[in-house]
Amino acid sequence: MLAKTDADTVRAHNRLAVLDHLRRVGVTTRKAVSEATGLSVSASSAISGTLLKIDLLEEVEEDDRSIRRGRPGKSLALCGGAAHVAALKIAVGEISGRISDYAGRPLAEVRHEVDISGRSGEQMVALLAELAGELVARAGIGRRADEAFDPARGSGRALRLDKVVVAVQGKTRSDLSGIVWSPALRHRDIEIAAPLAARLAAEVSVLNDCSLMPEAFRWRPDFTGLDFATLFVGFGVGMGLRINGVTFQGKHSSAVEFGHINHVPGGALCRCGNRGCVEAYAGDYAIWRRATGSDQIPAHRIPDADMARLAEAARRGDAAARVAFAEAGNAIGYGLGRVFAMIDPLPIVLTGSGAKAIDLLEPAIRQGIFESAVEGLGADAPLILMEDTDALVFDAATAHALAALDGEFSRSTADATEAA
Repeated sequence: MLAKTDADTVRAHNRLAVLDHLRRVGVTTRKAVSEATGLSVSASSAISGTLLKIDLLEEVEEDDRSIRRGRPGKSLALCGGAAHVAALKIAVGEISGRISDYAGRPLAEVRHEVDISGRSGEQMVALLAELAGELVARAGIGRRADEAFDPARGSGRALRLDKVVVAVQGKTRSDLSGIVWSPALRHRDIEIAAPLAARLAAEVSVLNDCSLMPEAFRWRPDFTGLDFATLFVGFGVGMGLRINGVTFQGKHSSAVEFGHINHVPGGALCRCGNRGCVEAYAGDYAIWRRATGSDQIPAHRIPDADMARLAEAARRGDAAARVAFAEAGNAIGYGLGRVFAMIDPLPIVLTGSGAKAIDLLEPAIRQGIFESAVEGLGADAPLILMEDTDALVFDAATAHALAALDGEFSRSTADATEAA
């Protein structure tokens, strides 16, 4: 029994290596699979054959421009129709989503501005189920044309969703089951995964959006083997960490609470209720209130257009606006300096409205790191800008779901003809 278990484990590992290679390159050959994974040609061919047989892979014609004799060979690609995943996003004043196929190709996106602040857990689950149904309908992968979608029915096979990831602004449970707290919602401790899974007949995971962001780079060659952090600076301030090839998740919650590191004891009021947090100086609402002379937290999200106009005012020399952005950069820099003191300097992928005002923030960020880190370590850390936060979250949630599916398919696909 032990020998069989070991052999099954090896086969699962090898299948996953093949799928992982396909995720990175998109289209490949059997020979390239062998070279990339270290598997023998016979083993990689056997695994590819199994994955083709169960429709996880498909054969595609090689480029006609390649110079070769005889009949053109066939390359391998992931089969998009093998599964479908949905990435749903809850943010202040809106819900949005994207549906993608097994090859990672986006099929449809939906975004709705809606006041969700007072919604109960049941209402949020119903809203997310409706959003998923709309995505499926737009993608054209769901029910028969004469069937009306009813999210209350829980008709999972009609929806044809295999995995759903819900990304949330705020703190989520470490078991990925629900929301502990979110600035988008007045209610706390909301169960999402189980009731939404019952409606959609698909596995549901709930994660903090910022902590999830590093997953977007899981298969990007330029990030392979790289430790890095993602940093969102917008209506809130949040971080994600990719360390030793793994996206960090806490034992008690999924969030890396960078925005709530204390910057000034007893300082400015933060949206979380404490005083002096990094976010209380660097979030959009913090920059806005500092520039306008207010001491209140705005009730609504500051529109991106308003933040862009404020940044332009700072560039034109508006003293209050320049001070507000400088203080924001200083708070971020001091926070990063503390992080670097614990886990060594890292490249930072910066997203949110902060990425669009990097010219105003960066000098203060680097000065803050220099002043707070040991011997200024990390003051020259690379800053990589990703302005489209929604796309980054959707990419991350999709990658998280597809990686989970790859693992499940690798373990469940048993074929005794494969070579270990």
